[in-house]
Amino acid sequence: MNDIEMLNHIAQSAEMGCQGVTAVRKRIKSKAVDSLLQKQLTRYGKIYHAAGLMLRNRGKSVRHISPVAKTMTRLSAQMDLRRDSTPSHVAEMMIKGNTMGVNKLVRDLRTYDRGDISVTMLAKKLLDTEEEHIHELRTLL
Repeated sequence: MNDIEMLNHIAQSAEMGCQGVTAVRKRIKSKAVDSLLQKQLTRYGKIYHAAGLMLRNRGKSVRHISPVAKTMTRLSAQMDLRRDSTPSHVAEMMIKGNTMGVNKLVRDLRTYDRGDISVTMLAKKLLDTEEEHIHELRTLL
């Protein structure tokens, strides 16, 4: 995997994180949980914008996640939260999403040729962010 592909994977992972957090925030009632998710959304947004800027500096643009993936994420969150919108259930849902993000990013890093240290550092920042989110969310379980 080259720099462009890795940057697109980073951007898409951050975009999916933003999508998941946004879908959940629309349905929760706890201000404490909403505040935590807002912070996580901001972190994902910064990483997404950093990846986008690095792509633009290389003459490329972000390949966005598909509208189908966005819709499926939103609908899945809505259905799951109708059943249970307690803070512990929200945390469990979000931890699952973050764990999927960690697993995908670890696989991506294994195939990345690590051509540019700034791309590697951004990927590691996303990985650290996902793990930090899991740690924060565990306090709600």
